[in-house]
Amino acid sequence: MKKLIIFFIISFILAVLNGYFFNYINDAYLHFNVNYNKHQNISKSELNFIAICIAPILETLIFQHILYLILKKIKIQNDVICIVVMSVVFSSMHHYNWLYIVMTFFGGLILNNLYIYYYKHNNKYSFILTVFFHSLFNLYGFLFIM
Repeated sequence: MKKLIIFFIISFILAVLNGYFFNYINDAYLHFNVNYNKHQNISKSELNFIAICIAPILETLIFQHILYLILKKIKIQNDVICIVVMSVVFSSMHHYNWLYIVMTFFGGLILNNLYIYYYKHNNKYSFILTVFFHSLFNLYGFLFIM
């Protein structure tokens, strides 16, 4: 259990560093509007609720759980290939701008590595721990980065 917690904490630190790195690149050089709400009919509080509560559940279900089962079913046994494929699919759904796609690819590498690690070491809780991680990271982003 101790290894699972340490892995969670290290993964979270890496995810936060990933967020700060790409946020710095954006602020220093690119100046994309990260607070732009392309869904004008959704309030900021509704968008936050979706990003913190709903999206992590749906994204973990689709981009980790189901996709990993599909990759295993088609006989892709190499976890690195699974992590990269899952990260490409995950980041391609976050197409706000090209920098955000790159950031979510690296974030996806962390998230998918976490999911597969938990899946192999404690399958019973891999889904819920990944959802919790994703929700916590999105909450952190809204509280401290945006």
